[in-house]
Amino acid sequence: MKFKLSCLDILPRSGCICQIDNYSDVSLATPNCLLYTKFGSSLYLTLPLRRERFKVFRKFGKGLAQYSGLGLPVVLFQNDPTEAAVTRAVDKASIQVWAVGGRLPVNMKQYADCVVDALPVAFQMPVDNETSFPDVSPPTKKRCQKSVQRTKSYAHMIEEFVVSNEKLRKIPSLISVAGGNDLDQRLRGIASMDFSRGSGVVLDGFFHEPLEGDRLSHLETVFSILSSICSGLPPHLPRFLTNLWQPDEVVRACLCGVDLFDGSLPFRLTRSGIAWLYTAYRKEMVSSPWMCFPLQAEELKAEVYRQPIQPDCPCFACQRHNQGYVSHLHSVNEMLAHILLMIHNSTQCYAFFADLREAIANGRVDEFAEMSKTHHFPEDLVRIDLTTKTLQNGDA
Repeated sequence: MKFKLSCLDILPRSGCICQIDNYSDVSLATPNCLLYTKFGSSLYLTLPLRRERFKVFRKFGKGLAQYSGLGLPVVLFQNDPTEAAVTRAVDKASIQVWAVGGRLPVNMKQYADCVVDALPVAFQMPVDNETSFPDVSPPTKKRCQKSVQRTKSYAHMIEEFVVSNEKLRKIPSLISVAGGNDLDQRLRGIASMDFSRGSGVVLDGFFHEPLEGDRLSHLETVFSILSSICSGLPPHLPRFLTNLWQPDEVVRACLCGVDLFDGSLPFRLTRSGIAWLYTAYRKEMVSSPWMCFPLQAEELKAEVYRQPIQPDCPCFACQRHNQGYVSHLHSVNEMLAHILLMIHNSTQCYAFFADLREAIANGRVDEFAEMSKTHHFPEDLVRIDLTTKTLQNGDA
């Protein structure tokens, strides 16, 4: 896997990931987002794979890409960005994964085995990222220092398995950079890491979701740290950033030097019944950057049964269905409601990143950044989960 930058020492960065093992015809222009999947399935679009079937998957033995039927390169990350940890639980020998049955401690041998079973085109090196755990205040300097130490220790343990396992040795790794919101610890972690063996960098463990108060001050700290640490990273490696998904915040992160994001935004919006009405560089403009389903009674006028979710949107949902129908599906808790909304929101998300790359190429990124502020979704709105009312594979 190779990362080619169009220009060196220029922010925001623009490039392309190509020459991916076993996927020579696949390339990914950056800045961009990855397709967010859970257990190898795209949420709401391929529901039968949503549950964990580890024994069946391991017996299959051909990797996650073939098992899920995606036909696309798979990148394996440590944590699900949409599932917050319930409590702090990492230790010096294992990281914690929050699965359907609760907390699952994973030691480095198990972590390496999971990577070999999944056969991804790249995998994130294990990281102590609990510095991002929602709390009333950011983690202390001592806690940030410990996250760097543990992450480095995890890397050494994984390297031992890499040496002894030929399959694991062939899978590129993404170096994890820890340290919370402490710039000194972040820089110390970068200085101690060996990036020569990595194919990318994952920037993880930032604190910006306080239990009390405004998150904006913490976000400003995150962006200040991002600018400093990105300047110290090897320029030839793509930078992945976790847990940042608001459109305007994505643009700011790109201006700091980030290349790739987790792509969970369409799922988050769909889960909350929100349709993204993204309009930059589109022929048709709309009055609001989003629409909430189901529609209110006063909104159910005759025209909503003739209008798509968004005019000029090329997605299947907008080409075949109208606002009234999608609202009805949400009202009766039909599974199809989330499927159609996921298709639409995914289309809008990819259009957003395509326009971001176009703005960078045309020198209009400042204008684009200003426009993106109108597409900041209210946090209280995105926290709503409408899908718990829908029966999916026997789950309530």
